Amino acid sequence: MDPLLEQFLSEARENLAFIDQNIEDIGGDDPELLNSVFRAAHTLKGGSGIVGFDSIRDITHHAEDLLDMLRDGRLDFADSMVSALYDAFDEVLNLVEAAEESEGIVEADLKILGTIVSSLSEQMGKSEEKESAWEAGFMVLKDSSSIINIPLNMLDNKSCKKIPFKNQPLSEEFCENDNFYAILFDIDESCMVYGNDPIYTLSLLEDKVLGVHSCISDNNAKSILSGTEDSDGLLLRVQLTAFVKSNYSEIEDALFNFIDELQFLPLDIETLLSIDAGEKGHKIDSLKELSDITNDLDLDGIIEAVERSMELVGVDTLQHAQLQRFIDISSLIKENDIKKLDSFFQNLHKGKVYTIESDANKVTKEHIVQEESVKQESPEIKMEINEHIEQALTNIKTQQLHALEYVKTEDDLQRILLMMQKIKKFTPQMPDDLNTKEEVESFLKSQLGVVKVEEKVELTEPKNEAKIESKIEKNIKAKVEEKTEKKIETKKTVIGKTVKIEQESIDSLMNVAGELLVAKNSLPYLADSVIDLSHEVIKREIMDKYIFINRLTEQLQDLIMGMRMLPISYVFDRYPKLVRDISKKLGKKVKLEMEGGDTKLDKNMIEMLADPMIHIMRNSLDHGIEMPDVREQKGKSAMGNVTLKAYTQSDRIIIEIIDDGAGINVERVASKVLEKGLMTSEKIDNLDENAMAELVLLAGLSTAQEITEFSGRGVGMDVVKKSIESFGGNIGIKTKANEGTTITLTIPMSLAVTSLLHIQMNNIHYGLPMDSVSETVKLERSEIEYLHNEPFVYIRGEVIPLLFIKSMLDEEIMIDEPMSIVVLKIKDNLLAVVVNKFLGQLDVVQKPLAGVMEGHPLFSGTALLGNGQIIMAIDPIGLLGISQNLKEDIAVA
Repeated sequence: MDPLLEQFLSEARENLAFIDQNIEDIGGDDPELLNSVFRAAHTLKGGSGIVGFDSIRDITHHAEDLLDMLRDGRLDFADSMVSALYDAFDEVLNLVEAAEESEGIVEADLKILGTIVSSLSEQMGKSEEKESAWEAGFMVLKDSSSIINIPLNMLDNKSCKKIPFKNQPLSEEFCENDNFYAILFDIDESCMVYGNDPIYTLSLLEDKVLGVHSCISDNNAKSILSGTEDSDGLLLRVQLTAFVKSNYSEIEDALFNFIDELQFLPLDIETLLSIDAGEKGHKIDSLKELSDITNDLDLDGIIEAVERSMELVGVDTLQHAQLQRFIDISSLIKENDIKKLDSFFQNLHKGKVYTIESDANKVTKEHIVQEESVKQESPEIKMEINEHIEQALTNIKTQQLHALEYVKTEDDLQRILLMMQKIKKFTPQMPDDLNTKEEVESFLKSQLGVVKVEEKVELTEPKNEAKIESKIEKNIKAKVEEKTEKKIETKKTVIGKTVKIEQESIDSLMNVAGELLVAKNSLPYLADSVIDLSHEVIKREIMDKYIFINRLTEQLQDLIMGMRMLPISYVFDRYPKLVRDISKKLGKKVKLEMEGGDTKLDKNMIEMLADPMIHIMRNSLDHGIEMPDVREQKGKSAMGNVTLKAYTQSDRIIIEIIDDGAGINVERVASKVLEKGLMTSEKIDNLDENAMAELVLLAGLSTAQEITEFSGRGVGMDVVKKSIESFGGNIGIKTKANEGTTITLTIPMSLAVTSLLHIQMNNIHYGLPMDSVSETVKLERSEIEYLHNEPFVYIRGEVIPLLFIKSMLDEEIMIDEPMSIVVLKIKDNLLAVVVNKFLGQLDVVQKPLAGVMEGHPLFSGTALLGNGQIIMAIDPIGLLGISQNLKEDIAVA
């Protein structure tokens, strides 16, 4: 995955979690909370724009607009706004998760995107139907003088960027093409505090930015010099104006973070020449010599003449500013626009501002005279054209068509256009508006008869193109299907690839690593001195080193375990969206409350806990919380409540899922149990209400009266129970009719380091979890008794079944010795297991089984001993489940 995208996705999750937790309260009396939610949305929009995640950018742009109107007081808060914003940011979360799975940017469903945008627009009072008349997507600067009078010396030597002498009217086509804009940044000075740097965003346009002008007020300059108000230097105290030649789409993509705060002024040569700076009204007769300058000289010659004239003009006059402006923008003027400068130079000596309107009539008259002269000359020209001239014209056209293939810059094109103007009087059918390479190429081909050749080629090529396209479509379809299949198989992760670690933990880890290096370096010195030491001294020295290294490894273990401990909010933060989605589909009103989100547990535990809790939440919403009308009939609020609680108790985490719904109908549960033959009526009669409620955890039991999209209580709850118990947890249920249900999960904080009882059976090392070990005893064979041919032992008055696994034991060494027995407590059941030896207690880092051993019914993992041997960790629940098989079929073990 692209590192920039990966960082954005990680930060996006944090911002989305903050928005989700606070968006419901934006209508309250705390304006700072609304501002905080707005800033989070603004950061999302900015980040998505930088990485090119257009779908998220579009959604957050509209959501930010709504939040901005709320905080500015332009809109009054309405409850429906919360729902619209939830829908918007829920879709953003979906896109973030999809991008994490695919490791790339994904596109939103256009129908969903349109629905979200329409909903947000409706909340802002905007019409969904666009007006038929086209409107520019940007604010046009009304007072152009603030831009026109800016010094433009930065535009000098931009010869590769030519601009029109006069722009076409502002239209959709105009915005789609590259044009020259002055862009005024009218933005908040705190923009960089939130990571929005205007200079960086301008750099995304690269060489399309021809120049940037900045200015600063006296007060801001004094504030910067004092350094008291902005010690970090993050406040933007200057006003920026950027000069950009590009199309609006590219500008919008680069400057998306600021696009609503920018003002645009489309620029052309006429507008740039209308500078109004310096003293006006002074006539300077010496400048009259420039009146006919465009008839005699090319652009370079005009520039030289203007520079000579400037030496005779006072620098405070308007004429000096006008001449300097011409010099600054001369590199932007096209060769075929030189004649259009006539009116500028003819009126220059008068000391008046060059205005477009004042010269319009004159230019029009000149054009009419020129047109009439051309009409008068045209018949004569036609009479003079002979075959030699026609051949010369054909040669020139062929040369120009060939030259078009090598056009790379605007200057190259201008030379061809100039040549085309020269032969225009011999080619009456030549259009007047040949401005682009494509237009010139099309005209020349039509004159030279090249089009027919192209048409023949086009007749032979479509079949091949169709074949190529069909192959490409098939390949794309195959790749899409392959990716889709992979996406279906991919399991969503609760935690991203990166987690945040406090700097203090890293420093502590570095300190321990340093001490470990000292311990390692001391071992060679001990090895060198062994020869001169006695056995007792050597033993003492080695034990000292062991104690020192053991202390360091314990510290290292504690530090790493602390880094792996993450807040359970990683799980909890998934549920607000889940509750909203399910309650909306079911037509219920549900309020979710969460407590103890900062309770920490191991990251692996968080991953394993996510799916079981989702199943429990679905059941609570589907069959726990009643419909609003039913709740009101019972005297309850129409809105149901679901509460998630997490807290620490000793070395375990307690999670409670509480709902105030209908509770579990224990009588119906008991009836279903009897109906399916899962338990006898005598056993059921001995159970209390809560124990009867826990019968829903039995495999294959369902109390649901109809099948729905969401599981009913009992449907799959046995899977939840197995999942919780697989990582050392347990589940309990308490219920009361019409008052609600509480499901309690008790889980260990971590499975990274496991405490095992180290045993040996037939010279193979095994481990049993200490959490399941009730006691260890040694008994004589004579103390074993049998009931229905099944062995059992009496220990402190309790009858405990005895498991003697012949295939795993070395019976020869047990003949003359008492039997070593481990008593395990497994799901409130006791089981005595015979082993060969007790070897002690170990703390190990357990590795899960993989390959052909994955999912083994007896073993849960492996670990390494200090001598390099492997110890197999036995799963007590699995041992209980296959205990009968172990007696009957030794192949299982």
